[in-house]
Amino acid sequence: MLRRPFVFGVVGSVFALGVRPSWAADQMRISLDTNPTHVRNTNTETFATRVHADIPRVAPQIFPSAQLFRDRDVPRALRQGAVEMGIPGWWQLDGIASDAALPSLPMFYGLSAELLYKIMDGPAGQQINRKLEERLRVKVLGRWFDLGGQHFYSTSKPLNGYADLQGLRIRHPGGSANAARIRTLGANPVLVPWPDVPLALSQNTVDGLITTHESSNTAKLWDAGVKYCFEDNQTFNQYIPMVSQAFWAKLNAEEQRKLVTAWEATVDKERTEAAAAQIAARDVLLRNGITIKTAAPDEVAEARQRLMTTQDQVVGEIGMDRELVAGVLREIRASGVRV
Repeated sequence: MLRRPFVFGVVGSVFALGVRPSWAADQMRISLDTNPTHVRNTNTETFATRVHADIPRVAPQIFPSAQLFRDRDVPRALRQGAVEMGIPGWWQLDGIASDAALPSLPMFYGLSAELLYKIMDGPAGQQINRKLEERLRVKVLGRWFDLGGQHFYSTSKPLNGYADLQGLRIRHPGGSANAARIRTLGANPVLVPWPDVPLALSQNTVDGLITTHESSNTAKLWDAGVKYCFEDNQTFNQYIPMVSQAFWAKLNAEEQRKLVTAWEATVDKERTEAAAAQIAARDVLLRNGITIKTAAPDEVAEARQRLMTTQDQVVGEIGMDRELVAGVLREIRASGVRV
């Protein structure tokens, strides 16, 4: 297995050989399934640098591109001690803690990042973090990294509106609410792990997918046949930072504080860069021949209303905390969003 070593001067030359020196008291393997240029990866490098500087006995190593695990397998790997840290998307976690599906519910369709931060950085997000910690035996380090707005893409059919989604086989990354949203809007959901997406597109296993501009860019999905995008900001995707309880317990109280502080010091930078990356990626997609049609605000509001007819059923099927959902719905309505 190839490793992408995280280089710390002389230490890096040792790690580059795949040899763990005896004085490296605690390895910290960080599993990501996105590639090294992805905004999640580059900012995880920033975090890892801070960790090693602040806690020298911890030796972070980043394994990109699913070299260790796909994100969907990271929760089990953390629970079993097969990796020390992962940063999976919330859509990978609703099978473990059902409330993690909260941002994928219809009431969040098309919401601004600012409103989402207000909700997910507050009590609602903290409740999800606590449940993940209990179910997975992990420590959630703090606020979530951003990926960004998720949209529809297709390989062969122009996407000028919701009607063009009818009958398409649309790849999604997981999560019951993602599948329900695609189905309600008229397409057929197909679960495909991210590393397998280019092949699925090029072999016509799927007709399109939901993902973000940045992920489309870093994977060069135009080479896999993607030609059209319907930009609807259907969800705002974020990644949840988790370390295994076994690793967390090896740290003393001061080291635990430093680990949390190192993460918190990285979050705002990551969010700013993620937003910039989405804008830059959109331009790259256009330059590579992908046609982008942006949904009008009224279209998005109408789609949200249509999706809301399914929310109670989705919440029940997933087994979410109805009191949590009701409280967040009140908060969204109080912000002036038509739900």
